[in-house]
Amino acid sequence: MRVVLDAHSSRLSTGVAGRREGSKTVETLSTERQRVVTEVSRLTREAGFRRKVLFAYGNRCAVTRVQLRLVDAAHILPVGAPGSVDDVRNGVALSPTYHRAFDAGLIFLDDQFRMRLNDGNVHALQQLNLVLGLKTFKTPLGQIFLPPDPVQWPSTNFIRRANKFRQIAP
Repeated sequence: MRVVLDAHSSRLSTGVAGRREGSKTVETLSTERQRVVTEVSRLTREAGFRRKVLFAYGNRCAVTRVQLRLVDAAHILPVGAPGSVDDVRNGVALSPTYHRAFDAGLIFLDDQFRMRLNDGNVHALQQLNLVLGLKTFKTPLGQIFLPPDPVQWPSTNFIRRANKFRQIAP
C-alpha cells in the first residue's frame, strides 16, 4: 500500500504500485494528531550490530567516553558503500553529535585509531561562517577509546576504504 500527500491540495491518495484506489483530505485524519505521510527508503542492517558494538565499547562513546545511554553504533564503512558489513570491526561507538559529524565527513578515523577533523569540510564551514563551537567540538578528538579485546578493534581495512569512499585524504 502506498499513501501520498498532495501538498497543493492537502489530499491523501492511497494505492498499490501507483494505482490510485482512494482519496481523502488530511482533515479526515484524526484531529488529535494529523501527520504527513511519507514514503521512506532505508538500507537495513543486522539487528545485533548495535548491541555488539556498544558492548565492545562498554556503552561509551569512543571519542568522549560518555555513556549515559546516549551512544550510537556507527558504521565505519557506511551501510550503502560496497563491501560494508554489520561486523563489530566495521563499527565504532559514538555519541549522536559525533556520529552525525562522522557520517557527514566532518571528522574521520585514521588507521592509527585517531579521530581527526577533516580540514576540507572545516574550510567549507568557515566559508559559510558556521564554525561557532568548533573549538569545543574538537577538544576530545584524538586517540579513540578502544575495546579491551583487540579482536573487536576497528579494522584498518574498513577505515581506509571508508576514507576513500568519503573522499577523505588523511
